[in-house]
Amino acid sequence: MGEMEEGDVDHITADVQQAQKCTLVCESSQATPNDKDNSPLTGAVFKNPVCKVYKFQTVDCKWMLVREQMSESPLSSSLPKQLLSCYIQEDMRRVQELCDLCDLSPYWDRLRTDVIAHYSQLISTYQETLTELNKLTGSSCSFKASCSKSDRYLEFIPVNLHTQRMQVTCSQRTVWYDVVTVGAPADHYQGFKHGGLQRLLIKPDSDNKSVSSAYCGISYSPEESSRAREVLSSVSQLQPLISGLTEELLQAALEVNSQRLQDILHSLAHRTEQFVHALKDELVKNALLALHTARPAYHLSNGHAHVTHDNGTGHRLSSANQDGLRPSIRRQESIPQHTEYDEEEWDSVWTNVALSLNCIIAMVDRLQERENRKQEVTSQTQNDVTTTSHNTDPSRAPWQASLAPLPDPSPSPWQEQLVPLVVTLKECVCEAVARARCAMTFVLLQGAAASACHGQALTHRRDAVFSQAVSSVVALL
Repeated sequence: MGEMEEGDVDHITADVQQAQKCTLVCESSQATPNDKDNSPLTGAVFKNPVCKVYKFQTVDCKWMLVREQMSESPLSSSLPKQLLSCYIQEDMRRVQELCDLCDLSPYWDRLRTDVIAHYSQLISTYQETLTELNKLTGSSCSFKASCSKSDRYLEFIPVNLHTQRMQVTCSQRTVWYDVVTVGAPADHYQGFKHGGLQRLLIKPDSDNKSVSSAYCGISYSPEESSRAREVLSSVSQLQPLISGLTEELLQAALEVNSQRLQDILHSLAHRTEQFVHALKDELVKNALLALHTARPAYHLSNGHAHVTHDNGTGHRLSSANQDGLRPSIRRQESIPQHTEYDEEEWDSVWTNVALSLNCIIAMVDRLQERENRKQEVTSQTQNDVTTTSHNTDPSRAPWQASLAPLPDPSPSPWQEQLVPLVVTLKECVCEAVARARCAMTFVLLQGAAASACHGQALTHRRDAVFSQAVSSVVALL
């Protein structure tokens, strides 16, 4: 019933008997001049197209023409390369955050060292893979064949990813269908001797319990780890927004633009309230206390005593006699290092952020009120000058010049008043971010240590499978 011929729909012969003699699949590797998809935009998305044309006879003795175009997608390699760059930057950021925890007790320092080594190994591997991917040229940039599925440097690229567009014409009506075909996401380079990704993700659960119980230290639930990531994400997004809004506020003050100043101040207040709300999470306060108990100074002051503290979030604090190497991480003065920890100190940190915002709001209101009074005085003075000019002899006209208001010698007193308050707000925000980031990094340290215990294979496989899946989904959009 079906016949296939070479060329576009316009080149298909109407001679059915001649068409029935063609039993081979005929295809064209180039688009025809009449191809509506032959444009620079589609050319950037579809590479190395192969076209086939099918002809089917319908039940009403009419002909249905099907033109299929199968192309390779440059997203097959460009997206994995972007993801690899993101992985490298994210792991570098995590290493820096772990270093910012400063001095820790021997056990936690060894744990941190293992996690940093784990991330460093991943960074080195991903950088090598990214370098090799950047060397790809020609068809290798847009397609990974099945024979290359076990290639080490191509494991982040999906297998057999094709974009297909089917044009169906029947009874002078044309419909297009877009489909993406791809091999199942899997890391063939690592193989499946110990199972696939799903089995490996389930397996570490029992090992995590043994790691935690072996130390009997500070432990956090998966829900608390998830909340820690949310807090980190919130403060990381809100800090640059607040900083940018303060710069816009100063610019509006320089222009003495009252309406724009109010609009920016409203946005600044909204973002700062979100920032303070994220910092008020009890997990941050309790994690700072837990981080304090992990300091060497705390262990020196308490000796070998076992301390248990119920902080209301489901984790236990305890100290044990642990031997190890001296931490080599630099000290950070913004994080309390003293042996006695004031639990109310953190409350004062985020409260200072809110108070700084209130000072800015009060100053803006004061400046606008002063400006309104100044405008009223100027308007009254102008009215008095007008009245005097009507009731005074014209020969005394030169005296009127002395009644005109003098120009303000200060071009922008608003900005001068707001600058110190804005600087204070930025400093308070930076201090709060530094402490919250250290606290949440400490919460995530235990989970990162559990992942590091199983080596980089699991993390590497997860990232590779995710890269293949995301590339396939985005190619369909």
